[in-house]
Amino acid sequence: MKKITIILCLFWMGFIFYMSSNNGQISHGQSTKVVKIIENAKSKIETETQDKNTSEIKADKSADNEQKANGDTGTGNGVQANKNTTNLQSAKLEELDHIVRKNAHGFLYMTLAVFVSSTIFSFNKKGKDAVIYILFTCLFYAVTDEFHQAFVPGRTSMVSDILVDFCGAIIGLLIFYFVYYKIYTIYASKKLERN
Repeated sequence: MKKITIILCLFWMGFIFYMSSNNGQISHGQSTKVVKIIENAKSKIETETQDKNTSEIKADKSADNEQKANGDTGTGNGVQANKNTTNLQSAKLEELDHIVRKNAHGFLYMTLAVFVSSTIFSFNKKGKDAVIYILFTCLFYAVTDEFHQAFVPGRTSMVSDILVDFCGAIIGLLIFYFVYYKIYTIYASKKLERN
């Protein structure tokens, strides 16, 4: 069991290093792919919702027909409205890209904390000492990861990313402890029932 947990931990550290080694263009391309998947899913959900709400669509069409009957063709501000819509969509995509990137940081370190926790526990380190080892390992790796990114073209090193990584590690540690002790209590209660 120890070997498996160590291998998983080292593999995940290597994966984080690999992701950090990608230059800015590749990294941006990866997050853009995720943003496009999210946007496509959002569009699909919106389309399904619109299909279900046909009465609202009919009401909008009748309002448009009323405007045309009153002589409002809607051509006056159409170009300006399109520019504003494009700028708004671009800003929303940039914000979504930022959210995706920060969540990716958190997820990577949440998973790392789970693997480090299982490794530390496999060496029978538990309690306060284990928490200190786990959080120190994850924080140290986050700091070295950001230092490494400072030397990768098109990437930046930011303290806020270290904080996001560390928060992800704390969440991973909490998840591990919750699952571990939930399984432990179930196992212990079954063991007591047998005796």
